[in-house]
Amino acid sequence: MAKRPVGFGYNRYFRDVLRLSHAEAQRLDRESIYHDDLLSLEWLAMLLRSTEQVSQDASCVDIVDPNLLAQLSQSQKSVVLAPVHTGFFALAFARIMRDYFPGRRMLILRASDDSEIETRVIKRICEIGVDIRFLNIAHKNNYIDAARYGREGAIIVFFIDLPGTFGGAYDTELFGAPAQLALGVVSFARMIEATVAPLAIHSSLDGDTLSLGQPFECVDVGEREKARVCAILRRHIERSVLAAPDQWIMWSRFSEYVPPGAAA
Repeated sequence: MAKRPVGFGYNRYFRDVLRLSHAEAQRLDRESIYHDDLLSLEWLAMLLRSTEQVSQDASCVDIVDPNLLAQLSQSQKSVVLAPVHTGFFALAFARIMRDYFPGRRMLILRASDDSEIETRVIKRICEIGVDIRFLNIAHKNNYIDAARYGREGAIIVFFIDLPGTFGGAYDTELFGAPAQLALGVVSFARMIEATVAPLAIHSSLDGDTLSLGQPFECVDVGEREKARVCAILRRHIERSVLAAPDQWIMWSRFSEYVPPGAAA
């Protein structure tokens, strides 16, 4: 029987990128396995719990900045929620839609098709009276549909911590080293005249915590606007990852952030 790994091998990133001690990097690498197991259990639990239990679980999501969400819900502008890849998002998104945007649709934009378990869990989440769907915008027609729905009031989820290999690469820094980020959110938000709200979800045995950054808008075109927005997103990514380095699933693709010709 194969031995279970004690970590994913992310300790080299914790040590070299985050500049943590060898001992702390090793500890966080072990924690990354624990967090991965925790997320898997949360996805599976959603298939087993009753609708009432799922609703109760959503109510237990701790929202650090409820006033910001309330302001967004009262605004007449389109809304783009811009999370990073940390934590268990299904319950947090359910809480947002049920308590702040009732009656509106949420579209989670993806660059690939969702997995079977994600589809089943989101279907279960919708049983508490919310409308949440995945949309693969790798297909051009779906991208156009997302923009149309966004203008009509749908809440759009656009993950902002993707490497430049996903398209729209922009040169910047991440944790003090050269990096490329995909800045597709800039053109999308400007196209639908949306307010963008950076957010992060962190998970533990005690539950899920959702925190928001300061909302902003993409109003201009050109390099200066891209640089401004990229700086906002970079700071949000760094803060969110540093709050719980073991929970960022993009470590597995960190080499894709490195610009061509730069040292990995």
